[in-house]
Amino acid sequence: MTETGPFGLNKGVGGATEAGPSWGVRAGVEILPWLGVEGRYVGMYNSIQTSMSPAGSVGFATTGGEAVLRLTAPLPFVHPYVFGGVGYYDVALAGSSTAQAGTVFHSSSQPGFPMGFGVDVPLTFYLAVDAEATYHYQLHEDYSAVTTNGIDGGDLTTFAVVLRVRM
Repeated sequence: MTETGPFGLNKGVGGATEAGPSWGVRAGVEILPWLGVEGRYVGMYNSIQTSMSPAGSVGFATTGGEAVLRLTAPLPFVHPYVFGGVGYYDVALAGSSTAQAGTVFHSSSQPGFPMGFGVDVPLTFYLAVDAEATYHYQLHEDYSAVTTNGIDGGDLTTFAVVLRVRM
């Protein structure tokens, strides 16, 4: 989790959480060699530092859906791309009820804007591997009722390796 930009990893809520795994599934259509649209499911988990959850282990389990427009440079061997779109994210506080009651954090659901860049490397005509970075800007997020600690808001940043199958 981040704050104040895609690489604000130790600011805001990013200063109270740990990096964790992310996963997802996407389906899309390449309208032109340089233009595509995708629907994406995204998921991630970020544990909250033990100093912020003294009653037990808690973390944020995020699920979301996104619709993005992807612009690709149609180069012969490597295809760099940028993308942006809209999304909706459910960031749920996960852990035992005792641990959840002992932390200042709570769940938050909100719309947002995913944006990022990547590189698509074709392996065959049908198969490619991508490396991708995504900043998921959150609107009206509210992760903590205690606003004096500076961790009431935050955004999401993911780094992913994507296996892309073209049909």
